[in-house]
Amino acid sequence: MARPIALHAVIAAGFCALLGARTAAAQPAAHEPLALGLRIDAAPAEVDAGAVRDAVAADLDVPVDAAGAQPPALGVVTVTLERNAARLVYRRGDGVSTERTLTLPAEPAERVELIAFMVTNLVRDQTSEALAQLSRRTAPPAAAARRAPPPASGPDEIAVSGGLAPPLLIDRLFGEHHVVGGGLYLLSGIQDGSRVVSISGVADYQRRFASGVQIGGAAAITSRLDGVQLAGAASIAGAAHGVQIGGAVALASSIDGVQLAGAVTAADDVHGVQIGAINLAHHLHGIQIGVVNVSDGDDDAVPIGLFNFARHGRTELDGSIDSSGMSTVLLRHGPRHVHNVWGVGQIQGHDRLFAGLGLGVHQELDGPVPIGVELDAMGWSEIRASSNDQLSILSQLRATIAVPVGPLDLIGGAIGNVYIADGPGILADLHLHYDHIYQSGTTRVALWPSAFLGVRLHT
Repeated sequence: MARPIALHAVIAAGFCALLGARTAAAQPAAHEPLALGLRIDAAPAEVDAGAVRDAVAADLDVPVDAAGAQPPALGVVTVTLERNAARLVYRRGDGVSTERTLTLPAEPAERVELIAFMVTNLVRDQTSEALAQLSRRTAPPAAAARRAPPPASGPDEIAVSGGLAPPLLIDRLFGEHHVVGGGLYLLSGIQDGSRVVSISGVADYQRRFASGVQIGGAAAITSRLDGVQLAGAASIAGAAHGVQIGGAVALASSIDGVQLAGAVTAADDVHGVQIGAINLAHHLHGIQIGVVNVSDGDDDAVPIGLFNFARHGRTELDGSIDSSGMSTVLLRHGPRHVHNVWGVGQIQGHDRLFAGLGLGVHQELDGPVPIGVELDAMGWSEIRASSNDQLSILSQLRATIAVPVGPLDLIGGAIGNVYIADGPGILADLHLHYDHIYQSGTTRVALWPSAFLGVRLHT
C-alpha cells in the first residue's frame, strides 16, 4: 500500500500555490550555468543540511551548494530554524525575494523531506522557464527521453459530478482519484481537486486543491485554496489564496487574502485580513479585526479590537496629570504601531474613579534621540455605586510626545475633552480655563482642551 501523504507535505504544497509565476525577470543569461545556493542556519541535530541539499539537487537536476560570496545563477535559498518552524527566504538572481514560513515535524527524516520539498517547489515556481531551458540545453531529445522517468499518472479529469455521498457519486464510476470541473453533492463530496465549483450539503473535501468556489454546509476542507471557501461551521485549508469564510471557525497554515469566521480565525502566516471574535496569527502582515487579537507583533501588524496581545510587542505604563486636574494611570500594550490603552483616573476633589479604554497608534521619529509620538482615542466612564447613578462619560483624544531620559520617558502633550453628564457631574471640580458647555434639560455637554505631563515606564 502506498504511504499516505504526510500532513506536513500537504501544507507545504499549499504554501507553494500562493507564489506568483514571476519567471521572466528571473532568467539568467543563456551561457550562464544554472546552480542554486542553499544556506541552512540550524544545528546538525536539528536538520541534516547535506541531506537537504542532496535531495534538492536530485529533484531540480542542478548543482546545489552552500553559496559563497558570488550568488549562483538561480539565486540563494536561506532556511532558518526558529523553534519548531522553518523560515525560507528565496532571493533570485535578479534580487527579487520571496519568504515563507512552515511548521516542522519532530522526526529529523521528515524535516529533511519537508524542507527539500518546499525549497524545490519554491524554486520551480519562480524559475520554471530557466529550468526548462536547462533540460533542453543539457541533453538531446532522445537522451532526455531515455533518462526521464515515466510521467506519473495524475487523477482523471471529470467535467461534472454529483450524487449523494461516496460511494454514491457519479465520479466514482471513473475511479477513486479524480479532479472535477464542477460538483454538486447532497451530503458530501471527496475528490482530489475541483477547478470551478464544488458544493456539498454537509462536508466538501478536496485532497489537493480547490479553485474557484468551495462550499460545505458544515465543513469545507482542502490542502490548497485559490478562490473562495465557505462553510457553515468550519473552513479548513492548508494554504488559502482568496477568501476563507467559516461560520464558526476558519483555519489555515497561511492566508493571502481574507479569513473570516464568526468565532475563531487561526493561521500561521497572514498576509491580508483576519476578522473574527478571536483572531490568532503567528506572523501577521496586515489587519486583525475582532474582540481578541493575538500575534507575534510584526512591524506591519495592525490589530483592531478590545484586547490586542503581541508576543513581542510594547508594554508601557504611564502616570500623568493634566491642567484640568485629572490624574491618570495608563497601560499600553500592542505591536509597534498599534496598541490598546487601559486606564484609571480621578479628578482632584472628586471622590469617584473613572475607568478608561482606548485604541492608539505609535510612531518613532528618526534622530539622535528616539522620540515617540502617539495619538490615542479613549472613552472614560465614571465608576458608579449603583445603576441608578447619573450618566457621567468622558471622551478624549490624546496626543503624546515621549522623550527617553535614562530608564524612563518624560511624556507630555495635549488633550481634547468631551464630557456628557446628567447634572453637573465633575464639572464643578475641574479647573477649566476655556470651555464650552451646552445644556438640554438636565443633560450637559462640555468641551475643553487640556495639557498634561508625566512619566513612562517600559516593562
